[in-house]
Amino acid sequence: MTETQTQIQPSSPSRPRARIAELDVVRGFALCGILLVNLPPMLELGIEGGALDFYRFYEDFVQNRFFPIFSFLFGIGFGLMWLTARDRSPRPRLALLRRFAFLGILGGLHQLLQPGEALLPYALAGIVFLLPATWIADRWRNRIAVVIGVVLLIAGVATGGGMALIPGLFLIGFAIGGSGFLRSVLGHPGRVAIAGALTLVITIVGLVGTDYLTRHVVQWINAGLGLTMAFTYIVVLLLLMRTPAEAVLKSVFAPLGRMALSNYIGATLILVTVRIAAPELARFDDHGGYVTGLLVCVAIIIVQIIVSTLWLRRFGQGPLEKLWRLVTWGRAKLSAMHRNQRREQPSALTSSRE
Repeated sequence: MTETQTQIQPSSPSRPRARIAELDVVRGFALCGILLVNLPPMLELGIEGGALDFYRFYEDFVQNRFFPIFSFLFGIGFGLMWLTARDRSPRPRLALLRRFAFLGILGGLHQLLQPGEALLPYALAGIVFLLPATWIADRWRNRIAVVIGVVLLIAGVATGGGMALIPGLFLIGFAIGGSGFLRSVLGHPGRVAIAGALTLVITIVGLVGTDYLTRHVVQWINAGLGLTMAFTYIVVLLLLMRTPAEAVLKSVFAPLGRMALSNYIGATLILVTVRIAAPELARFDDHGGYVTGLLVCVAIIIVQIIVSTLWLRRFGQGPLEKLWRLVTWGRAKLSAMHRNQRREQPSALTSSRE
């Protein structure tokens, strides 16, 4: 849920930095999915009666399918950020430690409203895995991060997925963000399509070759399918960004992605309000409240798209994002980067600022 930079070589913080539109779109799309993931626990929806079919669809196509996308993007964001961190601060690791500390405090408060939320685990994993990775020699950093990340990811799948996937996805994303691989991938959609076709086949085989009970009793199967399905979602979005649908995707999902942290917390506040105002939501329809809850989610997304678009036109970045940056880099750096932001010209293949 962090914003990113794509300069492969460190550059002066005085230069304007454009955004990677693709990352904003994928992040915004994942944010919508996370909202659906949080719907049943936040609104206390059950699986009785007509809710069972909705719940099974939710388990197969939503739960643990969007969380990996966010984790992967977080790692990419940190890798891209590290490329210019030494130009932004004389003590870059201390600045990034403040960044994780702020995220941890925010996550701890968020836990009070939404137990099991991701910000606190992200902060802890960032301190334990991402910060130490910055001490690896530049020549070997990305290779070592990928190897360790793959090992941790396999271990995470073997133990059932969930939060156990964070370290591996963080390190793999960190290696991709810290190298030229991201730019290469975004510039060659054919390679993306081939990789996506492979994960799609694996996903279909996994869904067709197992029944619902097996997938959710044998947790490693569900965790593995979650990763392949998440990657398939990413590939579909990246390929659509090479079609006339790009304009629609950017206008709908990019504002959400640019204000992902503010929108993530904001959605929780809205859901808590809905739960207090309508504690018997399950009685509102014949499907255990899932249809009503889905309408609530759609309404939240529409409102957040409108608010995010208008807010970004006026202020350039979300309120929590601005505070997060201020905590990380300090007021002087924030002022310089804000001036750069006003000079920034986005493009289709660009990067997003930290």
